[in-house]
Formats: sequence, C-alpha cells, structure tokens
Amino acid sequence: MDRRLLGVAGLAAVLAVGACAPVSRLPQVDEAAAKREEEVQRTLVLRQSLDHRVRLNRIAFPVLQAGAPLCKEKEHTARKAGFDVMSKYSFASKERSLAERTFGFGEDLQIIVVVPGSPAAQAGLREGDILVRYDDWQVPSGSEALEAVIGKFAEISAKSADMTMTVRRGGQELTLPIQLAEVCKYPYSVIQKEDVNAAADGERIYFNNGMMDFARSDDELAIVVGHEISHNLMEHISKQQGNQLLGTVVDLLFAGFGVNTQGAFGNMAAMAYSQDFESEADYVGLYLTARAGFDITKAPNFWRRMGVKHPGSIRSNHAATHPATPYRFVALEQTVKEISDKKAKGLPLTPEKDHPKPVEPAPEPTKEPSS
Repeated sequence: MDRRLLGVAGLAAVLAVGACAPVSRLPQVDEAAAKREEEVQRTLVLRQSLDHRVRLNRIAFPVLQAGAPLCKEKEHTARKAGFDVMSKYSFASKERSLAERTFGFGEDLQIIVVVPGSPAAQAGLREGDILVRYDDWQVPSGSEALEAVIGKFAEISAKSADMTMTVRRGGQELTLPIQLAEVCKYPYSVIQKEDVNAAADGERIYFNNGMMDFARSDDELAIVVGHEISHNLMEHISKQQGNQLLGTVVDLLFAGFGVNTQGAFGNMAAMAYSQDFESEADYVGLYLTARAGFDITKAPNFWRRMGVKHPGSIRSNHAATHPATPYRFVALEQTVKEISDKKAKGLPLTPEKDHPKPVEPAPEPTKEPSS
C-alpha cells in the first residue's frame, strides 16, 4: 500500500480515537421496536399520499368540469367519469407489500374515490369497488393494468359519452351505465416534494405535497387548481416557448458575428410577460374556481399567507417570474368583486377579454453594498 495512504489511514484512526463522544447514558433501543416504528411511519407516509390523491380528485374534477365550456373553445376537453383507481402497483416496489397489508390493495384495480356529484357517483360506483369491465372489454390485472385501462377509457370515451362499467362488489358483479361528463382534459397528480409549489406543463397539472398541506381548506386548494388549469387553458407554456425561440434567433444572429451571448436573449425572451401570465392565471383561475361553486373570497388571503411563507415574494422585482404578493392580493380582491357583482346580477361567469390590469408599483432601486 502507498505510504501516503497508510499515513492518511493512521491519521484517521487517531482522529477517531480522539474525537469527542457523548457523556450521557443513551437509551438502549430495542431493534425490533425500532423496526415496528419504522413500519408505522412508512404507513403514515402512504396514508398521506393516498389522502392527498383522494383530496385532489374531489377538488380538481369539479373545477375541470366547470371550466369545460371555456376549454372547449380551444379543443382542450375530454370525457371523464369522476373516479380514480389504484392497485398495489401504484406504489413503489418497496412499498407494495405494506400497501397490500395496510390498505388491502392487490393485483386488481380498486376504486379509491368517487367524486360527489360526478357521473361515477350518479351511476352508483362506490369506493372499494373492483374494476372488471369497460363495456365488453375485460379489465386486466397486474403491473400494466392501469396504463391499459387509461388507454382503453380514452378510446371508448372519444367515441361516445355513454358506456358501462362492471365492478365487483361484495363477491357480486354489477354493471352500471354511465353518462360521461365533458371536462378540461388536464390530468392531475401529486408530487412527493415538500416545497410549497404547483405547476402546469401545458398538458398536465402537478401539486407538491407541500402545497397540499399549505392549502388549509378545499376552497384554497381549488384556487390553486383553477390557477394551474388556467396556465394550460391560456396556453402560457407554449407562448413562453415561442418567446424563447424568438430570443434564441437573436442569439444565433449574434453568434454569426462571433459574439457568444450564452443564450441571454433566449432566456430574456422566455421571461417576457411571465408576470403577466401569472396574473392572467390568477384572474381566469378565479373564474374557473367560482364556476365550480367554491368560495373564492379566500383567494387574496391565501396569497397573503404565501407572502408570509416566502417573504422574498413580497417586494416587487422585475426579474421575478411571479408578481409580488401584495400586487396579487390587490388584483385578486378586484377580481373577487368583479365575479361577485356578476353573480349578484345573474350574469355568466366568463372572464373579460379586456380585463383592466392593476398597475404594479415600481420596484425599489437596488442599493450597491458599501465597501
């Protein structure tokens, strides 16, 4: 062995011997008891994941359904029933055995939530039912069942709003006719991340665990759902990509003259109208949420709490992707009043195309640090 390595190893041994150690008498932890507690905590994590998924279904589906007339204008609709399914394969491989023991999930797809008032609820589907057939198509079991079911449902629903679902309940098979509802076609899911955030990518919407916990009430979560749906509905992601492409053309022009802009114009163009897009998502999103029957008066205070959670978002900053939270608070108050006035007058809850934009205060000048 290299003498230098021997020297390093010897030094490490000396440090280990001479390192400071606790002086208090530590509890003698029983390994079996710790193992049992590990399973308790893992079960709680699975329970939280399941609860979040059920809650998101109950909130997102009504907002997607209420927004269907607006989404239909841009051909962003699909037919859905308002239920969700899982099997043990919906969990990570190391959690499947626990999910099977704790929640009873197995090889078959089991209904975990039926959204109140949805076509699934009206047809008589219940939580705990096992999927057996869509029309005459036999629902498979196993690890690839969910993907197959999603594809088959999309195929059937694209052709007709009428279908039958056969489920197994208490050892008996029941065939139930369902009249599917038209909804905005944006699938939704919960991401296992703890930061308070939600996102849209033009086709789907995502909600972090942190956002699910931060939204204290269903009304608050519905406000976030409406906001993210609006990003897709108003095609903000594709517009930002188009802006970035324009900026990249400028970068390429400079490159032709031997100037490396390092993508500065592309990045700058991608940021163009970013805050306006967020404001538009706030505005249109409140309309979607109100159409679904949720209480939108909580929206301004929700963003006030967001400002407290992220103090950096309170000050106005032209480089930020989102408007300052005080600006959002005031703008949302105006939108709440606008929607409330329309409801009082019996007018349709449709966003105004020429909605006046509140003027955001100019950002404070950045002071150079003193030497």
